[in-house]
This record gives sequence, C-alpha cells and structure tokens, in this order.
Amino acid sequence: MKILVSCIPFDSGRSGISVYTREIIHYLQRSGHELTLIAEERDKKFLPRDVSFITAPKWVRHPVLSMLYHLFVLPFFIQAKRYDFCIIAAANRRVFAWYKLYTVAVVHDLAQYHIKNKYDIFRMIYLKQVLPFFIRRSPVVVAISESTKKDLIKFYKVKPEKIHVIYNGLTIVKPEKQSKTSYVEKYHLTPKKYLFYVSRIEHPGKNHLNVIRAFELLPEALRQQYQLVFAGSDWHGAEVVHEYAEKSVCHNQIIFTGFIDSADLSDAYQNAALYVFGSFYEGFGLSLCEAMYYQIPCCCSNTSSLAEIGRGAALLFEPSKPESIRDAIQKILENKNEIQKKLIAAGDKRWKQFDWQKTVEQIVDLYKKNEK
Repeated sequence: MKILVSCIPFDSGRSGISVYTREIIHYLQRSGHELTLIAEERDKKFLPRDVSFITAPKWVRHPVLSMLYHLFVLPFFIQAKRYDFCIIAAANRRVFAWYKLYTVAVVHDLAQYHIKNKYDIFRMIYLKQVLPFFIRRSPVVVAISESTKKDLIKFYKVKPEKIHVIYNGLTIVKPEKQSKTSYVEKYHLTPKKYLFYVSRIEHPGKNHLNVIRAFELLPEALRQQYQLVFAGSDWHGAEVVHEYAEKSVCHNQIIFTGFIDSADLSDAYQNAALYVFGSFYEGFGLSLCEAMYYQIPCCCSNTSSLAEIGRGAALLFEPSKPESIRDAIQKILENKNEIQKKLIAAGDKRWKQFDWQKTVEQIVDLYKKNEK
C-alpha cells in the first residue's frame, strides 16, 4: 500500500511521540508498504532515507505557524489519488482542517485536561477549543490506551464508535556500539543502589517534585543507601525541578543525567534497584514497559494509562501524595524476596503484550475494513 505519514511534530527524536512515529514507520516499511513522510527539514535526518518526503518550509519551526501549516496548508499538497490512506502520528498536536483521503488520526493523550498550567494560554486555547473540532471531523481516531479513549469521549465529544484503541509496542533499541564507559561508571553510581525515572524534566506534568519529596520521606537509614536518578532532557519548567533538588536535604543523592542515549539504556535499567514512574498523566508510558523488559521491580502512578499498564505488574501510588509514593518505594526496597520477585515476574508477562508489528497491522486493518 501507499501510505502518507505526518511526522510533524517530531521533537528532534526526543519524545514519546517521536518514538511512536519512528517505530510505526519502521514496521510499516518492514511490512512492504510504500511510504511518503511529511516532515520538517531538521527532522529528516532522524527518519529513513529510502522514502519520499513532503518537506515543510523552514518557517514551520514556529509552533503557531506549524499548527496553521498543518491545518490549512498541508491539505492542498495531498494528492489523494497518490496514496491509499494517511496516518497523522500525533493528532493530539496536529490535524488537518479537511481530509482528502481516509486518515487515521492517532491521539496519544489529552494531558491538558489533567495537568494545570501544562501549556501557555494560546496553546491551551488551541488544544481545548480548536483541535477538538477537527479531531471530530477525522474519518477515524486511534487512541493508544483506554484512558485516552475515555478522555476523547468526555472532553472532545468524539463518537465512541469512531475511536479504536490500539496500544503502542515496546521499543528496545540495541545499539551497534556500546558506550566505552558504562552508565553507572559515567555517573558514579553503585549497581542496584539507585532509584530510576526516565522522563523529560518537565514541571509540573512529570511530577519530579513529589518523587523527590517521597525520597526525602524514606527512613534515613534506608535512604542513605540509595541515589535518585532522573534521566531526560530539560523541558518546560525544568528550572523548578533543578532548583528544588538543589535545596533538598538529599541534594547530594539526586542525579540528573540528561537525555539518555540508546547505548546507555540497557546498563541504566539493569543496574537500577527499582523504577519509579511518578507522572501525573501519560497516554501510554513506554518507559514503564522498558523497565519491565529489563526485569526491575516497578511502581507507578494510579492514574491514566499507567494504572492500565501497571495494575498487577507494578505497585500503584497516588502521584499527588509523596507519602503514597514513599510507601510504594519503601515496600519494594524492603521486600526483595517476596514483592520484588512477584513484580519482576508479572512485569515480564506484561511487556510481552505490546508489539509494534501488531500495532501497525491493526492500523492498516482499519483502512482495509473501510474499503470493504
């Protein structure tokens, strides 16, 4: 099939949406489909070379112009007869004003309704007032979790029969070359003596402050044995997180390692004592599945898709309550032979449920059913 895929925005390959876009492209190609990608010039280096491109002009780099370009300009460049159907890989951020061909609009999350002050006023107006109208007009909507589907019905008023839940796959990148210096050596960590959280440093959405507060609340004798490691690039509000960490009584034990390269992921996960996913809201939460793959015990928020994925395979906590996060962490650290083994075994079963090949097959099936 000839498939058009919108890769705007791609976030320079450093977000969950970029992972999703990259993986569906890879598996669509592997399945023998012919792809044309809509992308910004600066992002083409992160994408396959053996495809056709519709390249956005440089002025699209500005967020407002990008929204307008995707809404009102791009549809003119889509020659419907050249493609079987289109996939908008991040329809919770960009959509078309009208649809010349069958389009699958993939919505990752509606975090703006769950996290106060997540975006500036203009972006909130766009996400709450403009985007819903055009999402409702799309031929079909894919939600990456049941949680996102419920939000689409509640907040965007999308008809339930138009929404299809298709889970993400699990992304395990095995680099050709490993780092000369291991992750634990690079950041002076002791194997199995640090708590790990992979997420961009974003406040308040990713909830780093309450994770730090939970760490501070651990019994001192226990806390002194561990470090708290945050891996991820600075994002909106990162300065608030860094400032709080610097003033924390545990500041010497809190480590920020920045964006984590794929060459370091395996070492970073495998040497962690536990994984703590404290985000207030996630459309899916890929790193939780990654942690389960690497067989470390996990705890996560009892909200959104995290509860959906984590229930039964991770200890759940209330993300707004540091004491709840503390209790989950403490329970795991103090029960190596019982709770840790159960969580690792359950997580090993859970991650196997998510497969990118199944994801793209289900997306393509939506088009095939429409054709019938």
